[in-house]
Formats: sequence, C-alpha cells, structure tokens
Amino acid sequence: MNTRQVLFPKTRIVLAVIWSSCSICFSQGLVDFHNYDPRGVDSPIYDVDGTTPLAGPAFLAGLYAATPGNSLQPVGVPVGFFVGDPGYFGGAYFAVPGVEWGDMAVVQVVAWRASDGPTFAAANHPGGHVGQSSIFIIGPLGNPGPPGNPLPAALIGLQSFALYVVVPEPSALALGLLGGSALFLYRRARTVRRRFSTQRRFP
Repeated sequence: MNTRQVLFPKTRIVLAVIWSSCSICFSQGLVDFHNYDPRGVDSPIYDVDGTTPLAGPAFLAGLYAATPGNSLQPVGVPVGFFVGDPGYFGGAYFAVPGVEWGDMAVVQVVAWRASDGPTFAAANHPGGHVGQSSIFIIGPLGNPGPPGNPLPAALIGLQSFALYVVVPEPSALALGLLGGSALFLYRRARTVRRRFSTQRRFP
C-alpha cells in the first residue's frame, strides 16, 4: 500500500483541526504543500543526476507564492522529504499573504540540499545544490474553517524537476580579460583589413 495515501489524509485531518481553531486565519487562502495529491499531483523531485529521488532531512522543499501580478515571496517554512517515499515531501498547509480563500495564487516550488543553507536563498550559492519548478497558478485556495472550502488548494500544475549545481559567476577580472582580448582581436582584424585594402589599391 502506498504510504502517501495513508499518511496524507491523516495529516490533513490534524492540520484542518489546527487551522479551524484559529479564527484569525479563516479569511486566508491555504495551499496544500505536498507534491503528491490524489486530486492530480504526482511530481517527485530528483537529485542532480536527474534519476535519484530526494529523501530524508538532507534535502528541503519550500514554497514561493504571491497574488497574480506580484513578485514571488517565500511562504511558510521549509519541509523535509520522506525517507520511505523518496522524491516526495509534505505535511503542511501554508497561507499565502494577501490571498483570501476562493482566490487564485501564483506559486513556485523550490528544493535544495540542507547542508548548503537553511533557506533556498541561502543555499543558492556557487557549489550549492538547488532547483525550482516552473511558475504556475493554483486555486481557488481553500480554508478548513467555516465558511471556507475545507480543502486547501493542491499544487495542480507542478511538474517534476531536478536539482542542479550552482555555477560561479565570472569574476570582474575574468570579464575584463575577456573584454580586453576581444578588443585586441578586433583592432588586429581592422589593421589586417587596412593593409589588404592598401595593397589592392596601390599594387
């Protein structure tokens, strides 16, 4: 039996009870932060080799979200990946600031190697292992508390992706040397053309 199908419904019941007891959260639209959902999400995430699914607390996943037309911002807290179900994460409902239940939200899922940093932004440095999904729209966002929709929005539209190794940006010195070499070659080519033109004009 798939452990995701057993674990996730129980987790959602507990989370719904917690959110229902928070009256100030009733107007907030919620995202069901799992990359497996029976409603149409099955998108495992892989390591840099593109084939090994991420597993355990050595890797983290996070959510970026915003109202349509605004810049994405980190939402909620990072969550780890399941050991028994590698490639999958979950266990959280996240409220998107500025988005009420029933509205749509723009989202992006990110993942990274935990040893590279506590957040995606911190881990996104040369040598870090990070990855991100494409940006997509989900909704309507739900809310377990009355009178909202008891089902927070699933990450329908999420596609599997793999981590990659962040490559250092070229240093200022390297860019300067490259620019100088290009200028030298350009001037040399102009000189050759001038000499060739003079030789043809005055044999």
